[in-house]
Amino acid sequence: MNNEEKILSLLEKMDTRQTQSDQILAQLTSDMSDMKARMDKLDARMDKLDARQAKTEITLENAIVTRLDALAEGQKALMETLAPKSRVEALEEEVSMLKSVIRILSNDVAELKKAQ
Repeated sequence: MNNEEKILSLLEKMDTRQTQSDQILAQLTSDMSDMKARMDKLDARMDKLDARQAKTEITLENAIVTRLDALAEGQKALMETLAPKSRVEALEEEVSMLKSVIRILSNDVAELKKAQ
């Protein structure tokens, strides 16, 4: 094999490699286009999620927080109208004592009726 044949052989190999490189580049370009399309879809989905999040935040601010505030005000009003625990305990002791006195007086009245 002479030099010209060797050069032609090398040129053919280089041409084959160039063709393979072109094919790989074309495939990479296609893959990048596909990835760009997928990223565009993901961006669109993210935009929708952002819109939904904003709507949810507005709902929370306008509806739920307002209702929670009203509920807290109602609870505060109830707590203000309820008697304190110490007062309830004192009244329970007083009622218990009064029941005992009424029992004793009822027994005394019954004994007096028997005596007559």
